[in-house]
Amino acid sequence: MIATNLPVLLSIGLLLSRGYGAPASVANLTTRAQTTVPRGVIIEHCTVPGVVALTFDDGPFVYTSHVLDLLDEYGAKATFFINGENWSRGISDFSTPWPEILRRMDGAGHQIGSHTWSHADLSAADSHTRQFQIYELERALFYILGKAPTYLRPPYGSCSWDCLYETQQMGYHVVNFDVDPKDYLHNEAGDIAAAMENFSRALDARLWGDSFLVLSHDSLLHTSESLVPHMLSEIQHRGYRAVTVGECLGDPPENWYWHA
Repeated sequence: MIATNLPVLLSIGLLLSRGYGAPASVANLTTRAQTTVPRGVIIEHCTVPGVVALTFDDGPFVYTSHVLDLLDEYGAKATFFINGENWSRGISDFSTPWPEILRRMDGAGHQIGSHTWSHADLSAADSHTRQFQIYELERALFYILGKAPTYLRPPYGSCSWDCLYETQQMGYHVVNFDVDPKDYLHNEAGDIAAAMENFSRALDARLWGDSFLVLSHDSLLHTSESLVPHMLSEIQHRGYRAVTVGECLGDPPENWYWHA
C-alpha cells in the first residue's frame, strides 16, 4: 500500500496544478541555507579535500540494491543521479521495486539527484522538452519522497548555454565529473578490470588535487559486482572518505532538495 501524508499530497497538487512550466524553486517550497555552490555552470570538481564523491547514473535498476549493500558495508555515502522512466516503467509505479529502493537510498543518507525523466540530451532538446524532462522527474520524487533534488547531471554530460541558463533559473546545480572509469565501455566479465584500473590510475594522477568526482553506473552488472567494491576498497586503503556530491562541494544537506 502506498504511504501518503498531507505534505506529500499538497506538493503533488501544487506541481500538478502548475504543470511543468514552473519549477519547485519558484514554488518556494522551502528556505535554503546559504550556499557557495554555483549555478549556471557545469561543476566538474570537488572543493573539499580528501574525499571521493562516487556517483551512479541511470538507475535505479536491479543492481542498485547490491550497490547500496556495498556502500553500507564500507560506511560510504554516494550520489545517485536517477532517471524517472526507468526501464520502461516509471519510478513512481509502486508495483515495481523502484520506490522502495529510492526510499532506502534516502534513508541511508545518500544523495539523490536528477538525470532527467528519460535520459534526454538537454543540449539537443528544445525548452519545452527540457522543462518536461526535469519537472516530470520532480513530480515523481515528490510523490515518493516528498522532496525533489537541486542537483542535476545532464545525460551524456551535455548541457548547452541554453540548458545552463534554464537550469539556473530552475535552481539546479549542474554536475559532471573529473574521473570516468568508462565502466560503460568495459562492462564484461573479462573486461571490467580495465575500468578498475582506470579508476586507480585516476587516483594516482591526482590531476585536480586531492579530491575526486567519479562517474559510474548502477545499471551495469559488472560495475555493481566488481568495480564498486574495488573503488570502495581503494578509497578506504588510500585514506579518503566516500561522500555525496553535496558534501564534496561543502554544501549543507538541507540544500540538496526542495522540500514540501
